Amino acid sequence: MQNSSPESPANTPIPDIKRRVEEIGVFFEQTSLTPTEARVFALLLLADPPEMEFFAIQEFLQASKSTISNAIRRLMDEGRIDYITKPGDRKRYFRVSGEKWLGQMREGLAKLGPFIRTMNKVIELRQGTGSSEFNQELEEIKDYFLFLKEELPILQEKWDERKRAQQAE
Repeated sequence: MQNSSPESPANTPIPDIKRRVEEIGVFFEQTSLTPTEARVFALLLLADPPEMEFFAIQEFLQASKSTISNAIRRLMDEGRIDYITKPGDRKRYFRVSGEKWLGQMREGLAKLGPFIRTMNKVIELRQGTGSSEFNQELEEIKDYFLFLKEELPILQEKWDERKRAQQAE
């Protein structure tokens, strides 16, 4: 099963890569990815070089073409991966898109405002119901996300300052 082509993760310095892909894949399943999407993403995070062509992914994961194709399509739609081409090679090589993935996470955080407004509406509509314990839980959830919304811009500025300092070095 281990293939020594350049796009194979068999060349990676990561020992026992199959087990590592599985471990990391299990984590990513908990972030709303299907099992195959999670394994493809984990594989691309660990592959060295950090891109793989379709059939190498399929061979490594031992999954059908349609299963791998659907997983890659969804990961691309979500902005987690993209592809590159190489001169003189008609294949597409898939890789994790750090920039797009970070952008996707930032977009998720940008939804905090609408989420908080929705929670405020829910809490308002639930006033006077006989479920005060549940209403308090909803209030705590809303307060937590309000805290994040207030603190994240401060953390973002610290991050931006750190990146500027690193670039200036």
